[in-house]
Amino acid sequence: MKKKVLALLLCCAMLTPLLGCNVQTKDDVQGGGSGAPSSSGVQGGAVSLKLLYSSADETVANVIRDELTKAGMTVEMSAAADGATFREQESAGNFDIAISSWANPVGTPDYGCRGIWHSNGDSNMTGISDPKLDELIVKASTETPDVYVNTYGEAERYAIEEQCYMTPLYQNTSGRGTSKVLNQDSVVLNQRWEKLAYTDPSLTDTRTLNITQTGSTITTWDCIRADDQSSGYSLDEMYIHLLTLQPDWGVSTEESLSYSYAISEDNTQYFFLLRDDCGFARIDKDGNVYDSGVKVAGEDVVYSLNRVKDPNSTPMHKTYSMYENLASVEIVTDMSVLENTKTADGKSVREVLEAEGQTIGSIVESRGDVDNDAGSYQVVCCTTSVPYPQILNCLTFHGAGIVDSEYVEEMNKDLDVASYDPTTDKLYGDSVCTVEGATYDNHLSLSGSYVITSMNDYQMNFTANPCIRTKDTARNPIKNIVVKFIGDRDAALSALRSGDVDFPYFLPEAKYDIVEQDESLDFKLLPGIRVYMLAFNMHGNSEVSKSADLRKAIASVISYDDISAVLAGNTIQVYSTMGTCLDCGNKLNYQPGDTQKYLEAYFASKQ
Repeated sequence: MKKKVLALLLCCAMLTPLLGCNVQTKDDVQGGGSGAPSSSGVQGGAVSLKLLYSSADETVANVIRDELTKAGMTVEMSAAADGATFREQESAGNFDIAISSWANPVGTPDYGCRGIWHSNGDSNMTGISDPKLDELIVKASTETPDVYVNTYGEAERYAIEEQCYMTPLYQNTSGRGTSKVLNQDSVVLNQRWEKLAYTDPSLTDTRTLNITQTGSTITTWDCIRADDQSSGYSLDEMYIHLLTLQPDWGVSTEESLSYSYAISEDNTQYFFLLRDDCGFARIDKDGNVYDSGVKVAGEDVVYSLNRVKDPNSTPMHKTYSMYENLASVEIVTDMSVLENTKTADGKSVREVLEAEGQTIGSIVESRGDVDNDAGSYQVVCCTTSVPYPQILNCLTFHGAGIVDSEYVEEMNKDLDVASYDPTTDKLYGDSVCTVEGATYDNHLSLSGSYVITSMNDYQMNFTANPCIRTKDTARNPIKNIVVKFIGDRDAALSALRSGDVDFPYFLPEAKYDIVEQDESLDFKLLPGIRVYMLAFNMHGNSEVSKSADLRKAIASVISYDDISAVLAGNTIQVYSTMGTCLDCGNKLNYQPGDTQKYLEAYFASKQ
């Protein structure tokens, strides 16, 4: 298996040459002193640490505990039962060190760092607040790839080594085990449900596809309020976007609201030619999907993107960070703008927009005036405050999903963000509305490839949206999908082998061999999009908050080889959370004896 895994990873690396950074680690380090643990974390030359982790990461947590114990530190284990509990404890600062992970579903370095490192990041749960790091993140976001690799490299060296706000553990691999009912060519990285296909196409409309996910705590069905994988994966399918993300991190108009797009030569204006064959689907009291009669239009795009970039547009907004550079969104009504604005290759924006076969006779402002067959189109322009090509990838993220503007506005008309009380106030997207039973009142209006009809404690039920891309004759997604909540990866593996599920999203890394050797299953090994880090408490209520030397002493103990070994080698070395999409050339270089050196510096500072 090891040789096969290596071969597969080499193939993956060839397909994604910017996959990640190499990390130099060591297996053995000399640690600090000994002594009784204390609530403050340090007493009489001893280091006592509270390690927070999700129960799914217990194997890795045990390795870290053993390494730190070997180095003379005392570790108190604190397991969170689920992702919601983990985030609650992390944001409250109830830890000294935590096994955190960050997935990068949009494939940009800005998304790989802004939300978690920037002082105002929407996912900054560990309390990092550093003006210099903020400045580097903002600076890099304005640069083109040939330049930003240096700025991002400086930012990650500062965050990972100089200040040591977190230290790398590993990047995951994604072992895709599936039943043979699925066509293996349809199983890819950045999996979209509408791309999945049966080996026997005649099953498309009659056989339910059963997939799994580990998270079961659904925060919301409002795409800008979701902050976790429990709802995030589904939301990617429930709302249409201006663009979609491909397995190579490129952007595409496939399954999107756009026929085509064009970029101004200064990389600050992004134009999208909209389709008129996408509608909002709604669900009746019996769980049946019907066409609302409302077409997805430019007005909805403007509303949705202005909403996602405004941190105060809704309570508990979780997705605004990546849209800070989005200055304005507007419907273009002057044809001369399309004709006079040039792209980098010297063509007009109109020429590029028409390159996919559409002829723009007129551009209109109102959804009621749109008629693509007659040549009337809507064009939306997104303008960034600085050159920011990464915005294209950001527009594929679930937070940039296109919602039903008039419908959402009506539902939230009485919203007062400042006084919002989740126990009494009802908002668009409240997940309780889709739960079977007394609370069922599915009020969603959805523009994506799939519509959630209902859910319970065990699963979510989806059906393909019959209202979108109706002129796309090649479009034929699997009609019904059930997503089963199976938090334990071993249980998901058992369900796959027994035939209860067709495609578990996550399998235990140490048991890929079992799937690969099962002749009744298919297996692919792909590079994952999630990076695991050991994060330090920077909220100010822990000893590690106060000393970079103490943080470095802890970081220097961690051995990638030890962690990879317990995961059967199915991991990738990485330097920072940007490693899934950008290699800045940085490498950790902790040496034997560093732990003692940093501890001595820390204790000296306490005297």
